[in-house]
Amino acid sequence: MEINLNEHFTCKKILRYALPNIGTMLAITSFQMIDGYFVSNFLGVMSFAAVNLVFPLVMIFAAPGFMIGSGGSAIISKTKGEGNISKAREYFTMLVAALLTGGIFFGVTMYFFLPEILKLIGASDELIPYCLEFGQIVFLFLPCLLTSTAFQSLWIAAEKPVNGFRLALLQGLVIVIFDWLLIVQFGFGIEGAAAATVLGSLTFTLITLSYFMRPNESGMYFVKFRFSPKKFLGICYNGSSEMIDAVSINIVELVLNLRLMQLIGEIAVAAFGVYAYVNEIFLSVFFAISTTTVTLVGYNYGRKNFVEIKSLRRNNVILTLSLGVILTAAAFLLSDEIAAFYLGYDPASYELTIKVLRTCSLMFLLYGFNIFVSAYFTGLEKSSLSACVAFLQSLIMPVTFILILPEIFGANAIWFSLPVATLMTAFVAAFFLTKKSAP
Repeated sequence: MEINLNEHFTCKKILRYALPNIGTMLAITSFQMIDGYFVSNFLGVMSFAAVNLVFPLVMIFAAPGFMIGSGGSAIISKTKGEGNISKAREYFTMLVAALLTGGIFFGVTMYFFLPEILKLIGASDELIPYCLEFGQIVFLFLPCLLTSTAFQSLWIAAEKPVNGFRLALLQGLVIVIFDWLLIVQFGFGIEGAAAATVLGSLTFTLITLSYFMRPNESGMYFVKFRFSPKKFLGICYNGSSEMIDAVSINIVELVLNLRLMQLIGEIAVAAFGVYAYVNEIFLSVFFAISTTTVTLVGYNYGRKNFVEIKSLRRNNVILTLSLGVILTAAAFLLSDEIAAFYLGYDPASYELTIKVLRTCSLMFLLYGFNIFVSAYFTGLEKSSLSACVAFLQSLIMPVTFILILPEIFGANAIWFSLPVATLMTAFVAAFFLTKKSAP
């Protein structure tokens, strides 16, 4: 499915054009769930705990990919809307070069400093060897992870979202196939899980880079460029809200896990781990729509088409609120099956997981709206407003209520911290959208 950015976008058309990106993100997160299933059921609790402890840390360092992808998509789309395709290609090339260079630097750095960092985030002496076996392999391939996250948006800016979906599907299939081969068939343990993860990202990266090495039908390809620190920092600042989302979500997971250990114990961490997989699946739908929104708003902002921008604002509000109701209902109705898939062998964990899924899923009602508002302001280059909404939703509000609610209402109130945080952020987002939304 190709995108014609000059079209008028109704709710149906926004969703239709977002479908490839939704499919891309669903493919990535769905295969991560299957990856977790292999680790849990074939390698045991220690390996499963190690992966869940290390992976948020990995994603924090992969988060700049979302920033560069989203901010770059907005600038590239705006530049194309202004009719300057050659400059858009230069920006595109500069961003990919920055992704690869930064990935190499931070990946190698984390490889050597990972043992010390694991101690800081609470890994036990027994768990650290498992974490190192998984984490050091994954960090060495950080450039591939950065590329695969950034191109969730950049494929849309190139007006080829289907290519991104196909590659994400291939990436996930590679991970699952090698999980089965390396873990189940050849018994390589947690190192096999790490190898499967990086092989998937490597496949995505190599095919993506080869596509843009020469002129193609997307009109975007690598060209000679002069690195502009000012433009690059501007792109990073404009996409900072998306990085804040990605970083903060993983920080919140770390904080919540530590708090759960203090209040309830390992069983609560296991139950929340299952919810975290569902959270990634469902939020991927909203993030996919938001990346499409950035591109559409950015393009029409470049063309000064304020009538279409107003229409996009109205239709996205309707779309995200409607999807919020649908996804919340789905999480509630499927909670039994999801809990059984991961923890059905342990009755106590199974029952608690159902409770956690049904309580925490209330956040889906308004989370999509908050993500849209942040993406909308990114497209308008109102980076401060975008970052404010993102920061409140993904870090400030959740951490605040994780710490406060159990102290006031007891340990079990911690499960309401995420829904309450989303509700409070929605009030701020609605105010900004009402008072500050004019281009």
